[in-house]
Amino acid sequence: MKMELTEYLGRAASELLKAEPFSRWHVVCTKENDPKPEICYEFDGHGVEVICDRFDRVQTVFVHRGQGESLVDFPFAMGRRQVLERLGTPEKSGRAGQIPVLGNFGAWDLFRLPRFSLHVQYRVDRDEIDMITLMVPDAVP
Repeated sequence: MKMELTEYLGRAASELLKAEPFSRWHVVCTKENDPKPEICYEFDGHGVEVICDRFDRVQTVFVHRGQGESLVDFPFAMGRRQVLERLGTPEKSGRAGQIPVLGNFGAWDLFRLPRFSLHVQYRVDRDEIDMITLMVPDAVP
């Protein structure tokens, strides 16, 4: 499975920010201290967000539908069955639901792979991937 973004997990964000296509994209950096210190990089209009620890090491990468899709080896048109056929049985799964403040969300699956964890969020309105989240093992909630 070719997922080049996984190579940045646990590394300095500066490595990712210097790499293509990120070096060409406009990025907004914010720092959060509550509940824990973290640095967030959002690539506006490209569907990619990167969360780093207080030392600016990449912990989590969110890839939303849109331009960011090309960065992962998963066509977002894949349905849940296809994802399960490709990755096997997930460690955890959840049904579609609703969070009062945030709204509706689709079903999801979490896979623990040897070097990282992969969270696949499906769309609410059809059986397709909506977002892929790559995480260092310690970042899994």
